[in-house]
Amino acid sequence: MNKKMIACALGLIVAASVAGCGQEEQTAQVVQNTTQEQQAVAANATVASSTAANVLQNTTQTETQTQVTTQAGNVTSKGYKIEEIDGITYVDGVLIVNKTYSLPAGYGPGKILDEVQAAFNQMQQAAAREGLNIYISSGFRSYNTQNALYNRYVSQDGQAKADTYSARPGHSEHQSGWCFDLNTIDDSFSLTPESAWLEKHAQEYGFIIRYPKGKEAITGYQYESWHLRYLGVDLATKIYQSGLTMEEYYGITSQYAD
Repeated sequence: MNKKMIACALGLIVAASVAGCGQEEQTAQVVQNTTQEQQAVAANATVASSTAANVLQNTTQTETQTQVTTQAGNVTSKGYKIEEIDGITYVDGVLIVNKTYSLPAGYGPGKILDEVQAAFNQMQQAAAREGLNIYISSGFRSYNTQNALYNRYVSQDGQAKADTYSARPGHSEHQSGWCFDLNTIDDSFSLTPESAWLEKHAQEYGFIIRYPKGKEAITGYQYESWHLRYLGVDLATKIYQSGLTMEEYYGITSQYAD
């Protein structure tokens, strides 16, 4: 091989070596860039995951706080559940009507409920066997009827006085069909043997004296020996034996908003 051919061969070898080095450097750079990109993606994923976890934790805390607030707002001071269904308030499943809780103007069964009437009939028969005469003088009253009565009493005695013995429209138990007034519907009834018998035996038939003596500040009404509310034998007996009003028994109020 002559010198010229050797020189050419060496030149080719050097050129190939340089080219190979360039490719290796480019490959190393690509690998380095790819690794950096992967690290950046992983870091971003970690941040996103942490952010999502914080959002989920905050959402869970908010939901928990809301649930507790809702539960706290839907129980009485004695822990009984309060529900409002179609504008009607129930405490532990029992319909409540007083100065705090009202009925919608359009609500009303139109008469004393059949269950209440049947219980009264049994009580009336039991009283008759004792030589006593009890009868219903006032049963169901519509919203409009109560409105007329109340306004008449306000005109007659003023609102402050009327509020002690007459319910404002929408706040009368008579609109519910679960109660009635007996006999003379005045204070004289409390002096009769019939009233004395009811004080001792009404709960045996599922009734309570709704507005008892000495509880005016709690029920919001004067003593009404003639006004009976039906609750069923079990509940009426529990309330009777407790010596409490419905308001005290359930831990609710009876006060107009204004």
